[in-house]
Amino acid sequence: MKLKLFGFMVAAAFAAVAQASAADAPIVATALGVGQMQATTIHAQTGSAILDRITIKPGGNFGWHVHGAPVAVVVTSGTLTVFDPKVGSCQPFKVGKGQSFVEPANHVHLARNDTAKTVSLYAMYLGIPKGGAVNTAKPEPAGCNA
Repeated sequence: MKLKLFGFMVAAAFAAVAQASAADAPIVATALGVGQMQATTIHAQTGSAILDRITIKPGGNFGWHVHGAPVAVVVTSGTLTVFDPKVGSCQPFKVGKGQSFVEPANHVHLARNDTAKTVSLYAMYLGIPKGGAVNTAKPEPAGCNA
């Protein structure tokens, strides 16, 4: 009985030390969103790096647009429908919780929420030029029907 109690006390002491060490760590990082993505080449220019947290209510639609810099997107809840004339002949594809995608700068595409649940995502823009826009509206490209 004394040996079991001693073992429990040692385990509790280790747990307390581990918690104290974590609380005093000089660097603490918290992942806000994690998503799996395909390999990509990103050509970023000098400019602002902007991290946005975006929510899209059911039926919400970004419209056809381009970004002033490459953008990496991580979906943290819900499912986004994306139309891209360079992917699958502009057939819609779904990006759900735990998935990611990257859009190059000045690449026209559309994203919307076709579901009954709110979509949440993080978008990291890499190199918005001074005075440049994060998003610029564009007309629907030929061959797309969103």
